[in-house]
Amino acid sequence: MTAQRPEFALFIPSGFVEIPPKIDESCFRALAVELSILFGLEPDAEIDQGIAETTVMLATTAAAAQAGGSSYTAAGFFRSPDDLNRPIMALVTCFCLESEHTSANVAIAGLEKVHRSTANGPVEIVELPVGPAVVAQSVTAGGIAVGADTVEIAEHAITAWIPGTKVVLGLAVTSNNTEDWPYVADLARGIFDTFEWVDAPV
Repeated sequence: MTAQRPEFALFIPSGFVEIPPKIDESCFRALAVELSILFGLEPDAEIDQGIAETTVMLATTAAAAQAGGSSYTAAGFFRSPDDLNRPIMALVTCFCLESEHTSANVAIAGLEKVHRSTANGPVEIVELPVGPAVVAQSVTAGGIAVGADTVEIAEHAITAWIPGTKVVLGLAVTSNNTEDWPYVADLARGIFDTFEWVDAPV
């Protein structure tokens, strides 16, 4: 499917569902039906507890992403190429930040300097079809309460910082799946390659 916004467009592969920033009852049901189809169920099947809980989780995630400045959110569900019983969930978010850079090269130099000093993973300058971008990876430790216990998790992120006209867009793909992170990162790079500005970039 193709995600389109006034400022940019990108191609999101199958396995992803776009999450609207605000979900009313009809949107909730539509998202639940889309998830049911994605998980191999009939579109007119009853929404069971598992689908309902997943839909609530995605709605909460999208709301949090929007509160943080995201203008687009999509979630993807896959099975590990190494273990078909191991699920993978990946989240795509887009953040557009105003910038006063005078050229793409100036923006790239500043982005590289900032992310090399703050990222705890690889940082590189890449040439996307749309132009140069700084791609940074990071890992953030966290935990999820499960009863009286806390399960430690690590959120992996890979973000392409792409300069445009008076903006810098952060196109991020995140996942808590450590075992399959290399696959998710490769998927992210494929998404980065599809990005284009609707208006002419710098």
